[in-house]
Amino acid sequence: MGDEKRKFLRFECLVPVELLEKGGGAGADPETALIEDISREGIRMVLDFSMDLSPGADFDFKVLNPEEPETLSVTGEVMWSKSKDNRLEVGIKLRKSDDSIKAKLLDIGYAKWIESRAAEGKKRTP
Repeated sequence: MGDEKRKFLRFECLVPVELLEKGGGAGADPETALIEDISREGIRMVLDFSMDLSPGADFDFKVLNPEEPETLSVTGEVMWSKSKDNRLEVGIKLRKSDDSIKAKLLDIGYAKWIESRAAEGKKRTP
């Protein structure tokens, strides 16, 4: 990604989404949606089901914080969506309204990223 235009570093992580909604609609199972990477301004989520997610649409979802017994309610705007390997990838720009939620999401994403890097290091060690 040498021609990267993003302003913020993205952390690759796999964070399950507990409840997925589009404009207050029906929820989806936690196993069917994952946040695959996260930055200060947005996330890339992968869904194992098809939804009509047009750019500009509001997107609400909840994430279980693995460090605490709390659920984070997150709202964003769909910036793009595309089909990939029978799944749907969605780019979501996080709303500026609640910086504490963004900070907690980044903490979760960073912790998962560190875990994956540590696991990669153990695989390489003879």
